[in-house]
Amino acid sequence: MRRPKIVLCAVDLTDLAAREVEIASQVCEAFGARLVLHHNVAAAAPGLTPTWQWKEVHRDAHESVVDVERAMRALMDLVPKGVPVETTVTSGPVVPILLDLANRLPADLVVLGNHGRSTDDHASVAERIVARAACPVLAIHEGGDAAAPLRLRAGAGGSAPEAVVAVDLDEGSMQALDYAFDLARDLGLYLHVLHVGRNGATTLALDEARRRLEALVPDDLGGRVDCHLETGEPSERIASFLCERLPAFVVVGEHARSLVRRFTHDTARDVLHRAPCPVWFVPPAA
Repeated sequence: MRRPKIVLCAVDLTDLAAREVEIASQVCEAFGARLVLHHNVAAAAPGLTPTWQWKEVHRDAHESVVDVERAMRALMDLVPKGVPVETTVTSGPVVPILLDLANRLPADLVVLGNHGRSTDDHASVAERIVARAACPVLAIHEGGDAAAPLRLRAGAGGSAPEAVVAVDLDEGSMQALDYAFDLARDLGLYLHVLHVGRNGATTLALDEARRRLEALVPDDLGGRVDCHLETGEPSERIASFLCERLPAFVVVGEHARSLVRRFTHDTARDVLHRAPCPVWFVPPAA
């Protein structure tokens, strides 16, 4: 796992923005990373934004430049003092701009909010970023429990935060599993490894799957990893498990390009929208 050194947090200045900044800041504190706050508008003026990013043609935007800069400064004030932070404001089509910015920084993690599924009237930015990003993406669902504090590390004398990694037993999901193991080491997490088998799987098949999962647990994480076997439709069982456990976050393997056989794009998208916690997507190159 490449430990995050630059975290790109994309905010759209909705009520979810403060939650995104809180979570991105915690990641930066945990890994000693630099935070880049990004907002994309139809207009942006020099100030927080480099002059080359501003074009006179965009002056007639719906968002006031003054309001945007005031909001970005307010978000910067939420970042803990020890976290290096900068802002950038761009204009244009948000998905290609955000992906290009992530590549140019280069970002080791993108943090963004998720406001719902794609429909005929709404193209989900989160879905498109998750499907195309070269680096891991940590998505925060608008419907998540914003009142529940995110813990990435155990407090003094406190219990270890819990995380879940949802895996298949094909080779493709091993990338996410290894990434989750590294997160468990770095953050002191207690990790739940979840595998969803097919409906009608025999006890013998489930026992074999459990043995295979347990054999993958590194010796240095012994006592801090539990393996869980479920049967049924993957996205439903994963969502149900997350609602029961309410972990700090869930790690999901590769997305739209080459998902493992049962973790189709639809499964990943369902987890993105149904999880009650942040969803950490891991592409193959992570």
